[in-house]
Amino acid sequence: MEKMRVDKEYINKLQKESQEIRDTLIEITSKNGGHLAPNLGVVELTQSIVEVFDLPKDKLLFDVGHQSYVYKLLTGRKEKFNTLRTKGGLGPFSDPKESNFDFFIAGHAGSALSAGAGIAKANPNSKVIVVIGDASIANGHSLEALNNIGENIKNLIVILNDNEMSIGKNVGSLSKFFGKLMLSNAYMSIRKDVRSAISKGKVGNQVKSVLERIEHSVKQFFLPSSISEMLGYQFLGVIDGHNLEELIRTLIVAKEMEGPVFIHVKTEKGKGYQLAEENKEKFHGISPFNPETGEVESGGKTYSNIFGSTLVKLAEKDEDIFAVSAAMVKGTGLGEFQNKFENRCVDVGIAEGHAVTFSAGLAISGKKPYIAIYSTFFQRALDQMIHDVGLQNLPVRFVVDRAGIVGEDGKTHQGIHDINMFLTMPNYKVLAPTTGKELEQMIDFSKNYEKGPLVIRFPRGKAFELDENILEPFEIGRWREIKKGKKNLYLATGAMLKEILDIEKELFKKGLDGTIVSCSSIRPLDENFIFNEFSKYENIFTFEDGYERGGFGDEILRFLNEKKMEININIIALDSVAIPHGSRNILLEDYCLRGKKLIERIEGSINGEK
Repeated sequence: MEKMRVDKEYINKLQKESQEIRDTLIEITSKNGGHLAPNLGVVELTQSIVEVFDLPKDKLLFDVGHQSYVYKLLTGRKEKFNTLRTKGGLGPFSDPKESNFDFFIAGHAGSALSAGAGIAKANPNSKVIVVIGDASIANGHSLEALNNIGENIKNLIVILNDNEMSIGKNVGSLSKFFGKLMLSNAYMSIRKDVRSAISKGKVGNQVKSVLERIEHSVKQFFLPSSISEMLGYQFLGVIDGHNLEELIRTLIVAKEMEGPVFIHVKTEKGKGYQLAEENKEKFHGISPFNPETGEVESGGKTYSNIFGSTLVKLAEKDEDIFAVSAAMVKGTGLGEFQNKFENRCVDVGIAEGHAVTFSAGLAISGKKPYIAIYSTFFQRALDQMIHDVGLQNLPVRFVVDRAGIVGEDGKTHQGIHDINMFLTMPNYKVLAPTTGKELEQMIDFSKNYEKGPLVIRFPRGKAFELDENILEPFEIGRWREIKKGKKNLYLATGAMLKEILDIEKELFKKGLDGTIVSCSSIRPLDENFIFNEFSKYENIFTFEDGYERGGFGDEILRFLNEKKMEININIIALDSVAIPHGSRNILLEDYCLRGKKLIERIEGSINGEK
């Protein structure tokens, strides 16, 4: 193999390319939104990997995949990069269906090391490179993989991208270990002196042995090499993640080593864009913004805001209330809670399973835990939700943010499985507020709910509101009529109440008007309403922004079957589990949950059409 030439001219060319890449990242994400800061931080690292390795014969995997924009630009997708995160355009994460340079799907943390190990085992003549962040590597899934890989897989290279950030600032002992001790001047100085003395032959074998033992002891105390080498990895680091020459020379060495190899790279999230460097969390994942000021257009009060502010008010009067998050305190509306009640706001990092069991421990001890996580990430804690909370019937409050169609983050992030998951678990009650005011009432109700686990799910974005005189106060197990009509009965849960109200006038013009009901209580159902009202209508529809099978409509069908009530139900829901990326508004229309297409779907159901 021809040796790479790493000279000044070559590095200067790559540095120029680095700046062009950063300019493109800022330009496109300011228009389309996206994960800006993580990608700004891995520009040089990604360039170096692409330069050194023979891709796609060699396989590159990104854990999470939100930092793969630079890789897309460097692997034949530059011309389409302006379509990033738009319907039909480039996806927000790594996806084999998009490019043969993407070897494994990404979106959730903790999968790359396990997948990489399997791919390396199956492809012994290729190098497999896994880029994983310092937050993701502390995930339980990642630690299992690190332990299993050991000395068994020789063609795997693990690159730790250490920027001391996940979405929010990293937490936990591993984070502190990586972040504070790894660059100890004391260790680096001793290491340099020891190596220099040994190499110059200024000491005898006995002193040499003593010095080596001292070096080993200091290294064990200070550097993550102690972990990686004990697990059977060859360790290289710490490498400046923005020094192209150092990166490339290190990767050339790693490519020739018999592995597994562990490379520790230090990067700065948001590198090269001052606004992102100063506010890394804001620019981790950001909506379209003004690149000059960094300002994002305000969308009004969101469901997350309402949850957070309501919980703060309750916690001021009740010291038993705790908030638990998994690396997304601000994203779930808990920023103010954390500021006011630091000891009662627990961020466990990217460890959703631990977050659930930790909350179970709080609940069984008489506390009132609220665990706030995005819908898609609750999937990662399925066993703990069943085993540790459900079977013991513990009063853990599950706050499911970003429920339903989320939008631009695509198929790995759509929140369409939470209703189905929770309805199959023992003892869970499931609520879906139809307005912001109703969410506030539910949180207030939940503070004294001790009968078991309680789920409150709500969508991303601005809260929908009705005239307060229209909607009666929330009561678990009770639905409320919003508009009285005849012939047709429309049962809407969660965000779908707004959608049916938006087409109410068009339905009336088509002779399809009817009674519209806010069904925020999914379990328990409003059994009195079902017994007393269902028989009055010719056509009954349920509306939900989740997966049809095992959802709200199915729950009603199961109840009707148990009670031997022969009533037909038309379920309006999602019949696909792979909802692509695109704006939430467009996707709702595409899947016939909004506007004209929703009207057509209602008409088709009545006329027996598919």
